[in-house]
Amino acid sequence: MEGIEKLEKEIIELNNPSITKIFDYLKTRTDLYDRFNNDEKSLKQMYEFIYEKARKHEEDHVAMIEDQVVYMWAITYFMRSNEELNLNEKKSTPPNAEETIKKIDKKHAEDEEKKKKEEEEKGQQLDLFQEVNK
Repeated sequence: MEGIEKLEKEIIELNNPSITKIFDYLKTRTDLYDRFNNDEKSLKQMYEFIYEKARKHEEDHVAMIEDQVVYMWAITYFMRSNEELNLNEKKSTPPNAEETIKKIDKKHAEDEEKKKKEEEEKGQQLDLFQEVNK
């Protein structure tokens, strides 16, 4: 999939007017089109990058940033690598089937042990009415 098409699909999924406005500007920059075709880049991550930049200018929980500055940050995001921008994508790998089965078995064994212990304690506990009924 062409880079710009990938981002257009993402913009629909995000459904965020702020990101849409930034992306509409970026589409006018034909010099960035080859940069859009980069798998490590996404509009969501671009927005997070811009958000973090804006937070540094926050005063009393408000940050007022000119559009041109936001556009500059967006361009910077696409022009530089994630490594250069210190953006470490947090990719979590799902556990494999063997690890999952071991965890389930361990939890099941713990639950069984807990039930067994509760039953033993219940059996040892004296019933006040037990003596009365004799």
